Amino acid sequence: MVKFGVAGYPIAFDKSEYRKDRLNIFKWLSSLGLDAFEAQMTYGPKTKEDTCKEMRSIASDYGIKISVHASYYIVFTSSDKLKIDRSKETLKRTYELADLLGADVIVLHPGPLYGEDSGIVSDRFLNSLASFFNDFRQDSIGLFLETAGKKGQLGSVEEVTYFSKQIKGCYPCFDFGHIHARTVGGLGNEAQIEELFNKMINLKAFENRYHLHYTPIHYGPQGEIVHKAIDDLYPTENQLSLDLFSDNLYQGLYHPRYEAIVKCLSKINANCTVISETHNSQEVGALAMKNYYKKIGI
Repeated sequence: MVKFGVAGYPIAFDKSEYRKDRLNIFKWLSSLGLDAFEAQMTYGPKTKEDTCKEMRSIASDYGIKISVHASYYIVFTSSDKLKIDRSKETLKRTYELADLLGADVIVLHPGPLYGEDSGIVSDRFLNSLASFFNDFRQDSIGLFLETAGKKGQLGSVEEVTYFSKQIKGCYPCFDFGHIHARTVGGLGNEAQIEELFNKMINLKAFENRYHLHYTPIHYGPQGEIVHKAIDDLYPTENQLSLDLFSDNLYQGLYHPRYEAIVKCLSKINANCTVISETHNSQEVGALAMKNYYKKIGI
């Protein structure tokens, strides 16, 4: 079964009748037909414990699966011991709040390369993360390492896959927009997306746990620039210089396209969550994916 949801509180929710009570996000998502919510702790695990417990109860009532996105300030790629120690404490607190929320997924960005060799930074990241798990273990919650959108960050498909194989309790979180941007257009057609799914399915060591992110994306030579909405078009004057439009159905639209991704979800014979991060329109992206999923009868 595939669940579709949003990252944080979409603009449409904040402008709605539910604005007075942000806990009503779960009622709102349910009314739309969505069933997943990724709580954003990107600037630190600051949610009150009582609020987490209440969120868990309400989400359960509406059948909404909660995941957590960890802080950007967790940097196990740093050579600064103080930063590593702070990162461990922040991640530990994130696990504690995720447990109260009833979440079994924490998403983490591996971190920047600081201009260093990726092999050196990879070793540092692995050692720091392994040290964290030696001191703290929560086996019911998986740490999902997210693919990065910029070349100056740790987090290629190969890197997050390797890290997940090395450390028990870690899994890859494939962000299709980030992968497309980092590879400078590497998910521009259905064949490339299908190839990525085949890699995912062959990762049998990961207990068939799939947590995915999606957005079309604008990128440059160094990768990600900005997330886009599903119907955003490239500026007309730029289209002729972009080799993205071999499929006339999607001509002019930012990639990767959700239709090709949803078709490939049929290959996953396991529970899976897809979080929409489409620009200022997460619920629009999530609904487009869910409706297409239902339309093609997977």
